[in-house]
Amino acid sequence: MRHLATAFLVGLSALLTISGVPAHAQDPLPIEAFATRPVMSNVSLSPDGRYLAYRVAQNRTGDYYIEVRETDDLGGEPVRLGSDRMDITGFSWVSDEHLRVSFMQQVRSRIEGQNAGVFQSKQAIVRADGRGRFRELFDDVQLYSSLPDRPNEILIYTAEVNYEDMNADDIRNSGRSMTALVPDFRVLNVDTMRMQTYMRGVSTLGGYRLDNDANIRIAQSFEPSTRESIYWHRAPGETSEWVELFRTNAEERNESFSIIDFDPANPNMLFVSANRGQDAASVYEFNLVTGSFGERVFGADMLEGVPHQDIDSGWYSTDPATAGELLGFVFYDSDGERQIAFINPEEQALYQQLQATFPGREVTISSRSRGSEMMVIHTVSGDDPGTYYLLANGELQVIGNQRPTLPAEALADVEYIEYTARDGRRIPAYLTVPNGEGPFPLIVLPHGGPWVNFRTTGFDEWGQLLANNGYMVLEPLFRGTTGHGNDHWQSSFGEWGGAMSDDMDDGAQFLVEQGLVDPDRMAMFGWSFGGYSSFAASIRTPQIYQCAIAGAGVGDPIEFRAFFTRNRVGRAMLEEGYAGMNTINRAEDVNIPILVVHGDLDQRVRIYHSEQFVAQLERFNKPHRFVVLEGADHFDNTLTFDHRMTLYTELLGFLENECGPGGI
Repeated sequence: MRHLATAFLVGLSALLTISGVPAHAQDPLPIEAFATRPVMSNVSLSPDGRYLAYRVAQNRTGDYYIEVRETDDLGGEPVRLGSDRMDITGFSWVSDEHLRVSFMQQVRSRIEGQNAGVFQSKQAIVRADGRGRFRELFDDVQLYSSLPDRPNEILIYTAEVNYEDMNADDIRNSGRSMTALVPDFRVLNVDTMRMQTYMRGVSTLGGYRLDNDANIRIAQSFEPSTRESIYWHRAPGETSEWVELFRTNAEERNESFSIIDFDPANPNMLFVSANRGQDAASVYEFNLVTGSFGERVFGADMLEGVPHQDIDSGWYSTDPATAGELLGFVFYDSDGERQIAFINPEEQALYQQLQATFPGREVTISSRSRGSEMMVIHTVSGDDPGTYYLLANGELQVIGNQRPTLPAEALADVEYIEYTARDGRRIPAYLTVPNGEGPFPLIVLPHGGPWVNFRTTGFDEWGQLLANNGYMVLEPLFRGTTGHGNDHWQSSFGEWGGAMSDDMDDGAQFLVEQGLVDPDRMAMFGWSFGGYSSFAASIRTPQIYQCAIAGAGVGDPIEFRAFFTRNRVGRAMLEEGYAGMNTINRAEDVNIPILVVHGDLDQRVRIYHSEQFVAQLERFNKPHRFVVLEGADHFDNTLTFDHRMTLYTELLGFLENECGPGGI
């Protein structure tokens, strides 16, 4: 392999270099190495292969802009897109010459409600050659498809609204009503920015799906009287009518049904994920004409040694000529690694070659030119924070490493384990193992959500930061984590601070029994629901931790769920599921030191959750520290270099100096 644009990469690495002598493999890296934002991301070829674009950091704090280079002169001067007034978060190609750019801007002076924060995601169209200006799109624009037979035209879905204008007063003053804001499908010419109506929206429909020829074929609605989700379909053609296809009961938790995509070989056949009376969901054929299930195509039990799991995700083509076409189904093997069950033999052979080239790495073809003549390959693993390669003319070339401040030899291995909880439940988990000899101090790091299909198959910044400082890190897929069958999910209902926390504690005890962890040097650190779990851990008995660190934690699950239960779909499920210990009311029982961290602009879990918990800690004179991250929202992409420096300094300092007698 040879490096592309060597002068550029060397210069950028120098820009982000941390002062001081490089650490030896056994020494912890400076905190700045983890707080520094990735050098590059979102590396992508234009559909015709003429350009290579990527999001690039101006400095260690990020401050991203986009660089565009011509692929036949990668060492030449790039076009730079962006400005100081926007924080670019991503982009995608919408034609051979145009990019759709996503960026964050401040639109409010204060938080106006849950999920109505100070910052708003915006989007605009810009030319790759830098000519012209950023032409802003409405906030609600959803890009559905490019139109291969219509150059420079894309299919979008919009009601032409900006989200900062969506509060009730503004809508009333404009003479509109929320119910009248029905999005339509429009064809947008990205060169002229002119739009024409493609298909009128229906006020009762949403969740539209397109077939492989960009025909709008599937939609969903909700029937309040029967609590049913209704799937609709239509034949290709402008005059086709919507016809009911299938109904599911939104309150029936034991049956799952979701559409994965169209069968590339048959436009009237879907692949759907459903459990059909079984605990785990499998992939089935579903006939659009008859509205009936067909063959069971793929399930986890069809492969020997594959753990019990739902199969509910597809793997899709990134070739502009076949963009979005289903190639296979995602599953996780006995090592907890992502694998693909391909339905496309050519793609399977290609991925097998790439996996042989990069053993032990999670490999993705993140971008291609039309016809796959050129490809961008992305690899990631515990000791590879992300590397991009260009495959062209049969030659594989390095584009760049996303995190050059984190050398592979300083990073830790990540292992997949399973253990048995106290009630006999199998709990999968990922274990980040620090360099050196155990028994190690342990950090239990529960994920957020909690109803998410969480996996630690790539690079985990927090896990690696802690492991680099000598801590073993356990990330349990506790009950409530989705993707492991219906029973694993439902067994979490009403168990916030109860059986869900038991699963976390039992993982720690399992590692102690294996001789890997020192039982007198254990702590919990989590964010969001993980922060709630840390609140709960500080209260529970018998106490197994020396301290807890709660980031952006939910204090009261009932108050937290109130926002989500405004939606009638799934309301009863949330009311039963998001329930358990109110940690604010139990703060008198806190029995270990706790560090509480929260962003003051958090729109998902408002800071008053932590403020109320801390007020109770002060009332009962409990050992604690409270750190407010000024200007920080809830989500990872809103945490700046400075936020991370504060968080990581406080986290490591608290563990070392205030976590139990003498720290851990």
